Amino acid sequence: MTYKCVVFDFDGTLADTEEKAFNIYNELATKYKYSTVTMEELQHIKNLHIKEIKEIVDIPFYQFPRALRDGQKMMRKESNQIHAFAPDIHDFFTALRKETNHIGILTSNIKKTVADFLITYDISHEIEFIMCSALLSKSKKIKKVLRKYDINPGEMLYIGDEVRDIEACHKVGVDVVAVKWGYNTPFALEKCKPTFMIDNIWDVIDIVKTKNKA
Repeated sequence: MTYKCVVFDFDGTLADTEEKAFNIYNELATKYKYSTVTMEELQHIKNLHIKEIKEIVDIPFYQFPRALRDGQKMMRKESNQIHAFAPDIHDFFTALRKETNHIGILTSNIKKTVADFLITYDISHEIEFIMCSALLSKSKKIKKVLRKYDINPGEMLYIGDEVRDIEACHKVGVDVVAVKWGYNTPFALEKCKPTFMIDNIWDVIDIVKTKNKA
């Protein structure tokens, strides 16, 4: 069995948006009068599940959807300033395209922000789809991708940086790569037992090649 489809998270996996998200969050906290977060607190938060984070930052439930939409719009305005973690990301996706049938992005961000990023790094032609998901609904979207391309869970590889990515993949039976440079810490990720953990995006190609040779 081979990995016929490789799917990436966006924020914290391909794109370095942590500082921007931190600043946007605190700006919205002032606007909507909920708790701001210090840089020291952020380091603690990176060890937590999103459900725990929501309790700590103390955003009223009814304000959360509006704050999230506002934050995404603010991120969109700065999309041309979003940098890739891997400066050679173009070469990476060119190489990965040779090893699998489908490459896509599944994200909680908005599609236009991701599309702008792909244009900036000239990789739009390598990415077959961009699919957007609610924060805690990625498993449903993963199933949608499986149905769309008529592939088994064992034929998909998902790459993400958060505990919720791992949980979504476990729920569906999809192998998941946890990257060590994203929103959650390696300590938090390891507790959820991802299929693989990597230090470098190029390790994904080695994982795909090994699977395809098995």
